[in-house]
Amino acid sequence: MEIPFLENTVTIKKWFQIPEINIDKKIRISLITFVAIYMIINTFYGQASVHNNVKCFEDLTHKFTKNINNYFLIHTKYNFLIKLILSILIDLTIIYTLIVWSIYSSNIRFISSFISYIIINILIKFIFIQIHPETSSFHIHQIFSIFINYKKNNHSFYPMGIGLLIICGFEWKRNNNNIYFYFIIILYFSESFVLIIMEGNYFHEIFTSGLAGHYIFLINENILKLCFGQEYLNNKMIKPNKKFELIDHNRDKLRENAKKIKLELAQLNEKK
Repeated sequence: MEIPFLENTVTIKKWFQIPEINIDKKIRISLITFVAIYMIINTFYGQASVHNNVKCFEDLTHKFTKNINNYFLIHTKYNFLIKLILSILIDLTIIYTLIVWSIYSSNIRFISSFISYIIINILIKFIFIQIHPETSSFHIHQIFSIFINYKKNNHSFYPMGIGLLIICGFEWKRNNNNIYFYFIIILYFSESFVLIIMEGNYFHEIFTSGLAGHYIFLINENILKLCFGQEYLNNKMIKPNKKFELIDHNRDKLRENAKKIKLELAQLNEKK
């Protein structure tokens, strides 16, 4: 059985192999653990938002989707189910990418982009505040999610979780894992669509979040290229295990060769 997410496809046996954890990998695991702890704390205490009454602007997309938003205000079960499924998928996708990077990656492009995006997002949230959509159906449930904020407050520009999805997607794209890339892009647009129809965020925030994630990823990539060269970035996040490839894919050939060697040895013994 083969799993299509990873480069060059791997077997179940290879996938469950426990890699050797050296000092470098311990540092990486500690780093992503710190990021995950911060995001969990951030989930409980809000995303650096200040509770002030600020009159801002009107999003015309909310006018077009008003009836859909009203539907989800009444049918809260469907509302909860959609948000829960998307939250679980987003959290698992980002956490999985962080774990794979910490164990297998040979460069810091992904984590430098990830942390840069979080820092810039926090700085913007401290200096820019806007009023929350008053009739939103997105925040009527307090679902626990590490990367999606469900707290209703005077949140500020722009949503963090969907931008982090874009960074994860392009890291998989750079590692030639198109299946994961397209899955994450579909997840990004699905969450963006839900945020619009449930008035969770304004349209310009969602657009900017994806754009910021993409450009922060490219900027980090170019900085690393200038500092370390292109060869540094050519190192893939997933490295196939040659030993397992030999056993799994060439077993029949090895058996045939072993039989031939036994026959040749037998013939040599008869001649003697």
